[in-house]
Amino acid sequence: MRRVLAGLWAMLPLALLLLTLPWTARGGGAAVDVGLLQTGLTATVMAALAAAGVALLSRVVPAGWGRWGLAAASALGWGGYAVPLLGAVAPGLRWTVVGVAAVLAGWVGHRLHGSRALPRDQLLRRVPERARVQALRGRAVAPVPVWTSDVTSGTLRVQGLVLLAVFSLTAVVVLLLGEGVLLTLGVLLFGLAGGGLALAWSRVTLRVDEDGLQVRSGVLPARLLRVPAGDVVGVEVLDLDPMAWGGIGLRPLPDRTSYVVDAGPGLVVWRSDGRRLAVQVTEGDRAARAGARALAQAAGQRLGVATGS
Repeated sequence: MRRVLAGLWAMLPLALLLLTLPWTARGGGAAVDVGLLQTGLTATVMAALAAAGVALLSRVVPAGWGRWGLAAASALGWGGYAVPLLGAVAPGLRWTVVGVAAVLAGWVGHRLHGSRALPRDQLLRRVPERARVQALRGRAVAPVPVWTSDVTSGTLRVQGLVLLAVFSLTAVVVLLLGEGVLLTLGVLLFGLAGGGLALAWSRVTLRVDEDGLQVRSGVLPARLLRVPAGDVVGVEVLDLDPMAWGGIGLRPLPDRTSYVVDAGPGLVVWRSDGRRLAVQVTEGDRAARAGARALAQAAGQRLGVATGS
């Protein structure tokens, strides 16, 4: 229900713009730039299409991705609606207010969608008993050993380079055909986003400490993923078969996300929202088990603090 409300919130600007179009086109009694109307209409239509796309893909992408997708669509739609509206009412404040309106609308969309939290007893029924995190207190509390492991994916590196090359060539062709600078920049940005994401995940460092699990890129100075220790309800080591986990590379699915570079052992982390995260450890089974023990220890100590002595 909350996902539906967030989708309707993202689509509402298009309906409002169409309803107020006659008044907005007259500029509230003053002249208005037709270009502003076109900008607003384009933005609200794109936001509505994006919200519809998120709804169609809700069964094949994680809920968290859908939440941020609807938040972005809300920001785009309400920001687009504010452009012609403020152009008619308060031209001098237009761009400042448009930015504020977009940020607030995105925040509202994000909050409307909400996050799914399962009751702990229902969640634990999904986690194998051997993998469940046990609360640690008193003498069992000890410094969590820092564990790291480097993972490299040649497949993602090739994919990233190919995407960058293809979109760069496409942008040059678009520019030479005279299709406009904005379209050229759009193609470049899309290619940079896709290629950059693949390259960022082509070489990563896994790190477990008292705060939980982090995945940092070895190509870009960025943290790609973080699982707080308090968010871990189970951890185990499994042989990750690409055919069972969605394939080679980064694979976000509704019930799990996996990062597999080849068949082999890896960490499987059960999270408090019911999803699983599988990350391959290419240094072998012994290294994977050391990482699992460290993460289970960090999560057990956080659980012990949360449940009291």
